[in-house]
Amino acid sequence: MSKRQNTSNAFAGAAKERSKVAAVHTNGESNQPKRTLDKSRDMDVDGDADMGEFEDVYEDEIEEEDIVEREEDSDGIEMMDDEEEEEEDDEEVAEKKRQVYLPGDLLGEGETLQVDNSAYHMLHPMSTNWPCLSFDFVPDNMGNGRTMFPHTMYAFAGTQADSPSRNQVILMKMSQLHRTINDDLDAEDKNDEDVNDLDEDPILETRTIRNYGGVNRVRVLQSYQSPLAATWIDNGSVRIWDTKRLMDALETPGMQVPASATQPLFTIASHNNVEGYAMDWSTDGRLLTGDCDKKIFLTIRRNDTGASFVPGTKPFRGHESSVEDLQWSPEESSVFASCSADKSIKIWDVRAKNHGYALDVPNAHDSDVNVISWNRKSRYLLASGADNGDFKVWDMRKWTDASGRSTPAAQFNWHKGAITSIEWCPTDESVLAVAGSDDQLTLWDLAVELDAEEEARHRDAMVGPDGTKREVPAQLLFVHQGQSQIKELHWHPQIPGVIGSTSSTGFNFFKTISV
Repeated sequence: MSKRQNTSNAFAGAAKERSKVAAVHTNGESNQPKRTLDKSRDMDVDGDADMGEFEDVYEDEIEEEDIVEREEDSDGIEMMDDEEEEEEDDEEVAEKKRQVYLPGDLLGEGETLQVDNSAYHMLHPMSTNWPCLSFDFVPDNMGNGRTMFPHTMYAFAGTQADSPSRNQVILMKMSQLHRTINDDLDAEDKNDEDVNDLDEDPILETRTIRNYGGVNRVRVLQSYQSPLAATWIDNGSVRIWDTKRLMDALETPGMQVPASATQPLFTIASHNNVEGYAMDWSTDGRLLTGDCDKKIFLTIRRNDTGASFVPGTKPFRGHESSVEDLQWSPEESSVFASCSADKSIKIWDVRAKNHGYALDVPNAHDSDVNVISWNRKSRYLLASGADNGDFKVWDMRKWTDASGRSTPAAQFNWHKGAITSIEWCPTDESVLAVAGSDDQLTLWDLAVELDAEEEARHRDAMVGPDGTKREVPAQLLFVHQGQSQIKELHWHPQIPGVIGSTSSTGFNFFKTISV
């Protein structure tokens, strides 16, 4: 396993101290019951109900604690009996024996994994009738940087049903997302919590549209005035939807989805029925799409002509295999990055007349490069994740070393399965979220550096159940589990620290104590 500290100035600033938590959230293995939410209000344009529901994997109720009678001496000092002292001693011994669980640790006979509520500010699982490979948050008008609970958020997703005719695209409104109750708090602490913050059942409302074909990827134009959603369909077409009209129907009591909103605004057919996954919007409404036949097309939104969208006819060529992901530069409006199953990362400029790439990292990884993410705050940083489970961070000011070899600023090999999603935190330039097919979603702070004493203390803390020491990068902040085959994650752009993730077993929406 490669472990690299902050060896370059790519991660500027002083080293940070953060809470390191290896947390486990389990849906299927929990002994606590799931409960169906009777507050869900799900209805599609044909009147079909029960698109999805929130699940509660932990009890909401606070059980009344037993009252312990205590004796007092003549001075009014409380005295515990021998039984209470023994209980305290037992708790101390149990705490000393408590081990940090990490993925790969074997469970003993009769042991199961349980969610540690103390590691989360918020945690809400949600299921849908059919799995969604991809989703994206939809911008709202409730303001940026909001932190007060309960939260409300919107998301757009597309399904992968068992037959093309049963698929849907879904606009979801999730409200009453309360703070998660920390089971470790005592009764007095719980009573001190703001009643508006207490964990209660959330509410899910949806508007769905029937969509022929499975949805490979979803991307939403991050503009509240015009939050267009694009969907890559597995039949080789890209459809653009007006989510504003769906949102208006969702927010207006009794309002039905207009018939015009049940059809896409535009369908891009540039890929000639070749399937694809790569897609990204620019801030001004230009859409990049890449397919499995190595081609990238640019579709331009033009409101000053009769046609709303003008699809490209000449592809950008340069990759030797399937284009897996695309990202517009957050700084240069004409520049974008791509990655491919040919193991490379390329940088392009749409102004190039020959539609060729400008920069190339031919062997960025030793396997297919599945995903990339451009840092929105440190705009010279690009993260990439590969099929072999490693992920790297590139400083685009110096792609290569003195010998001309492509050299990343950082590299980690923690995940034991293909990297399926990677995304920089929008509010912290050094924090990165990574998801893999090993059912882990991990949070990293690449600015963390330990001195010798801290490094020794860190090594001593990472001891497995069998007494062996485990190599854990100091930059690893958090491990979130409980979902199977995690496909995609996104940070919420308006609620700091909140992450959404989708998998074959449903969605999770959460905020950890680490970020």
